[in-house]
Amino acid sequence: MERGSTTSTALLGLSLALLATPAASQVETPHDLLPASAAARSLVVPGWGQWAQAQRRGVAYAAVEVLLWALWLERRDQGADLRGAYRDLAWQAGRIPEGERRDSSWGYYEAISKWTRSGSFDRDASAPGLQPEEDPGTFNGSVWSLARGIHFGGASPAPGEASYEAALAWYRERAYGDGFLWDWGGREGELAEYRQLIHRSDDRFREATWALGAVVGNHLLSAADAFLSARIPGSAELRVVAPDARARTPPRLTLTWRPPT
Repeated sequence: MERGSTTSTALLGLSLALLATPAASQVETPHDLLPASAAARSLVVPGWGQWAQAQRRGVAYAAVEVLLWALWLERRDQGADLRGAYRDLAWQAGRIPEGERRDSSWGYYEAISKWTRSGSFDRDASAPGLQPEEDPGTFNGSVWSLARGIHFGGASPAPGEASYEAALAWYRERAYGDGFLWDWGGREGELAEYRQLIHRSDDRFREATWALGAVVGNHLLSAADAFLSARIPGSAELRVVAPDARARTPPRLTLTWRPPT
């Protein structure tokens, strides 16, 4: 089990228990609280505006808030751990070691996942100047091919001509040089594992982003509920719709308002 999943599961169970009984979410005792004040309280701390009106469902909003922050922390940490794992695997199995290890940006690791080989940066280091990689089946070779397509315009300029030097400068900016070259040849299993680690890391960071968005939603929903509770007589019922594990849908809150009869 991945780190932190037990905590988030326990918090989810707590919030579900708090929300399962309709009686726990009914308005019980009206208080003389200005609607704007009630909304402001719940906007800052979900459930505060409800608690100030003696509404037990304020506890549910607070429980959901704790759940969402725990979920964000768990998914963020898992994403960071998986990111470290795929970077380590790339260094151990894919990258061509040269000097001290240096990590790079996300774009570099994405390129490693899509291209089996980087190709060389300078295909003939003994010759003067830079001779770009010409194999279009490699990452650097594809960069040089694109640079020629952009700057040559169908011509065949010689080194030193303006269009050739412009293409060379374009290549230098985008191709990967010594210390960042890679070759997954003969290591297809490790490459598949590397791609899976990237996918899982992306999923965890995406879920962490969702949790932050849900935190904002919980604040807004609690504020709207508190405002209506203070302004309009009636009762409210707050429920949580449990997540669907097969469809990978997150839990969500529903609020039903009933005017007095």
